[in-house]
Amino acid sequence: MILPASDPPSDRRASMAVGLAPIFVAVVFTLIVSGLIAFDTGVAIFLACTVWVVYEMMDYQRAVDAYHQQSLQAHPGWLDADPDAQPQPDAGPARMLISARGSLQFEHSRL
Repeated sequence: MILPASDPPSDRRASMAVGLAPIFVAVVFTLIVSGLIAFDTGVAIFLACTVWVVYEMMDYQRAVDAYHQQSLQAHPGWLDADPDAQPQPDAGPARMLISARGSLQFEHSRL
């Protein structure tokens, strides 16, 4: 099977955001309780962390969707597969998998 030319998207930035944001929130909560920063400032930092995580996760999801779209466009035969047809003996492993499962269907991107 031939894969798309590009590498799969990296989840490094999204993982960093998901890992560091709770630490930032915990530190800010400690600073609020100790009285070193105002409550309003703490809420603003919490909201900034939330926006950061949501942005990174959405960016990663867009990259994954684009990668999968590129994969589907590189193999248009997968979209034409008849799930009810019996696999041919000389068919490739992907077509036999689609025919054997019968429930694998791809949707076109709605973006």
